[in-house]
Amino acid sequence: MNKSLSLLITLQLYSCYGTVFSNPYFYINQQQGETISVFNREDLTLKRKIPSFKGAAGIAISDKNPWFATTHPEDGIVSFFDSKRLIPLELVNVGGSPFGAVFSNNKLFYSDWSRDIVGVIHPGTGRLIHKITVGKSPAGVSSNACETQVWVVNRESDSVSVIDTHHFKVLKTIKVGHAPFAVEMDHKFAYIVNSQSNTLSIIDLKKLTETKKIKVGRMPYGVAINQKLHKVYVSNQLENTVTVIDSRTHNIINTLKTGAYPENVAVDEKNQRLYVLNWFDGDLSVFDSLTDREIKRITVGDGSRAFGQFVANSKTCSVQ
Repeated sequence: MNKSLSLLITLQLYSCYGTVFSNPYFYINQQQGETISVFNREDLTLKRKIPSFKGAAGIAISDKNPWFATTHPEDGIVSFFDSKRLIPLELVNVGGSPFGAVFSNNKLFYSDWSRDIVGVIHPGTGRLIHKITVGKSPAGVSSNACETQVWVVNRESDSVSVIDTHHFKVLKTIKVGHAPFAVEMDHKFAYIVNSQSNTLSIIDLKKLTETKKIKVGRMPYGVAINQKLHKVYVSNQLENTVTVIDSRTHNIINTLKTGAYPENVAVDEKNQRLYVLNWFDGDLSVFDSLTDREIKRITVGDGSRAFGQFVANSKTCSVQ
């Protein structure tokens, strides 16, 4: 990357710190391709395809600044994009196998599957500034609303690590079910899908202890939360379903039929939609969040993964 482009990304990323960026799009990256498909959140039409480095798996979108990032585990690369102008910005060679990612406290935190660490990238400089040792084969990551903590699930350690985003250290490691893969949290609880025990672990954010374990479908993969409607969604790969859980009672309230081999799920709270990526079908199921009915199926292409929350939703920080 040349110096002028490096300067451009620095100015763009840091010119808007402290603001909230209203993102009109959602993004689907193709792990078997070299593009990012950009869709309008309002009418669900394809806006553009952005050129991308090959093999993009994970995705992270900033809700405070106009950028997003993708991870490329086979080549040890993290890519940054301008989510307003819809152009690629920078490739950061971090090595290892970067997989899950999330923006928190003005940094990008990503899990490194092969090196058992969480790496921290300073977006303005594109430099890897910290490596935090966690459990074996870290996968999904998520941040709390106040961005003081990042949680990462350790698939081969059957645990989740809680990281202090200011001091870059592990505060606590919590045992969960077998082979946890993804994590998401609301203002009270963290929800972790355990892919090989077919369960959802629910952890109290204050006590940092597991309060309940719910039986879901076979091989759960992704998890998303609609805080306005008090719903938690879990995709079940081997059943072609999504389990819907009431976040107030933690009871299962519905099961949705999807396409073949549903993987990642995401929520659009503004438009009250649920998105489910169907890996074998190469398409996206769109559900009305109010009725839980599928309203549209969109072709997104083979190898569409978008592991992470590929729709930006603002979280309200409340200190109690």
